[in-house]
Amino acid sequence: MVSFHIEPTSKCTLECPLCDRTWFYETFKKRNLHEINVDNIVNFVGVNATVSMCGNNGDPIYHSEFLELCQKFKNNNCRLSINTNGSAKTETWWQKLKNILTKGDCITFALDGLEDTNHLYRKNAKWDSIMTAVKTLKDNDFKMIWQFIPFKHNQHQIYDASNLSKELGFDEFKLLPSDRWLGNKELMPDKEYVDNYHEHQKAVLIDKNYESGMEPNCLKNELPSNNLYIDAEGDFYPCCWMGSYRYKYKSVFSPKQKLFNIKDNTLNQILENNSIKDFFASTKQFTSAHECCKIQCGVKNG
Repeated sequence: MVSFHIEPTSKCTLECPLCDRTWFYETFKKRNLHEINVDNIVNFVGVNATVSMCGNNGDPIYHSEFLELCQKFKNNNCRLSINTNGSAKTETWWQKLKNILTKGDCITFALDGLEDTNHLYRKNAKWDSIMTAVKTLKDNDFKMIWQFIPFKHNQHQIYDASNLSKELGFDEFKLLPSDRWLGNKELMPDKEYVDNYHEHQKAVLIDKNYESGMEPNCLKNELPSNNLYIDAEGDFYPCCWMGSYRYKYKSVFSPKQKLFNIKDNTLNQILENNSIKDFFASTKQFTSAHECCKIQCGVKNG
């Protein structure tokens, strides 16, 4: 089954400090906010695909036709995974989404703390609106996840948040490995506290060895079975990291973007393009790999 990672829109109501929207504010200010064309993306993805909707810069639920987009994906027998901050939608809207999602789908709420702390990183998040969403979606056939990024200001609430997630009907409480405190060391949680709660957080709290012998995620499976990224402008990237503002303008994809836009190209046409073949070949060696691949995934030695 083909897997896609899609950013339906670059719109968002929050102002998270270490989001690309904040770091690259001047760039965002000069560009129009985008929404992906519903028919273009549905036709590009096709049938029986796995579709993850979690953007680099926007929250998917702010797409003006998000419910229609979800319904068309479901009509094509696609499995949906949605990540959202959960703010600023009505109970009626959430009920409509609940009626669209089915068994095998998943919705993840990014909640970094409780009512008194979630807004400290998720600036402008509205706790009451989030609770309306969660309570409306409760008792369903699909999966609900509470995703929690530990910071200095919320680490003491991890266990309480985990317990609350069960009371609210979440199926899973998950700590998210993150480097979102790297730009502000005051946000970094205590190493011992996080390690005691979740073992895989250790990978986040130690320095990465770029020449670690790891393999970029885009090479772990035979294409096109990977989590291929499409941003709100309809542009294709091999992963969401490469499509972020940190790297997109430093790669082959930016100057040749017309070759990778879903409006003018099929998936096969994109993957058969020599530029992308050369890119994947370069990631196999540390000396030739892109900065993004070295930092985010690691590259095999030799």
